[in-house]
Amino acid sequence: MALRFAVSPLWETVAALRVLAAPGYFPVHQRWAAWAERRTTDLGEDPTLLTALVTMPVVPEFLIPTPGIRSIGMDEELRWLPRVAKPARIAAALPDVPRFRPLLENHAEALARICDRLAAVHDAIIAPVWSRLEGVLQGDIERRGRRLVEAGGPTVLAELHQDVGYGDAGLDVHGDHVPVGKRDLVLIPSAFIWPDVYLRNSPVRLALCYPAHGFGSLWERSATPVDNALARLIGPTRARLLRELERPSTVSELATRLGVTVGAVSQHLNVLRATGLAVSRREGREVVSLRTGLGLALVRGEVR
Repeated sequence: MALRFAVSPLWETVAALRVLAAPGYFPVHQRWAAWAERRTTDLGEDPTLLTALVTMPVVPEFLIPTPGIRSIGMDEELRWLPRVAKPARIAAALPDVPRFRPLLENHAEALARICDRLAAVHDAIIAPVWSRLEGVLQGDIERRGRRLVEAGGPTVLAELHQDVGYGDAGLDVHGDHVPVGKRDLVLIPSAFIWPDVYLRNSPVRLALCYPAHGFGSLWERSATPVDNALARLIGPTRARLLRELERPSTVSELATRLGVTVGAVSQHLNVLRATGLAVSRREGREVVSLRTGLGLALVRGEVR
């Protein structure tokens, strides 16, 4: 079993739509849901089958292909979706009812309209808060990646959720045993999945979506002025750097914005990463950094 992690903007979009469909079930997201409902209303009624698909008890696997890499953009995921959602796969995932027949009878057109709607929803309710979301998701991966090195895969899986375990060469989820075999097992942290976990079972790889550590403080607000206190705690340059890490940035970009040397930024980033306040990842030929959920909470004065 090859165990790895991934962040999926497509999954967060689908999971967010499921939250909006049952807001009373997700009180932790009430502040976000009130904001997101207004923005989805502005999009108008869903003219596609997307709402019907994402609110099924089990989201059809063809709609949420598992990323092959740790970090992927929404545009790339939407380009990949039609390659996965072939007619045979759609037919196997959906009941044979008139409502879903357009996905088989007018496959390309129906799927293109769903992708367009997914893109519009993502732009409306996920993209504006993505830097905050991604910090929590990437921070969770860093945290569990260290735990993977320390304790091994079975322990990491058992710590994801009370209904998850590993044994007999398979994954146990909600009491069901799913053999892994030679497939990859991809762990996908999510801000919107709590209190559940969600298993995607495909022939190529298994994916387990689980609640990301620190998601509960995503939408909290703090009226506490923290700039001076933060600077006293971690130093003025690191405090400024942590605030700048609201969006993914390279070392050279940060050096320019802060007016310090690249070497100084690198040294401060090493400290922020070591204390769990920031994460770094490679994007093509560049390495970008982003603050974690803990880093966000510190900037906002929510760490007690």
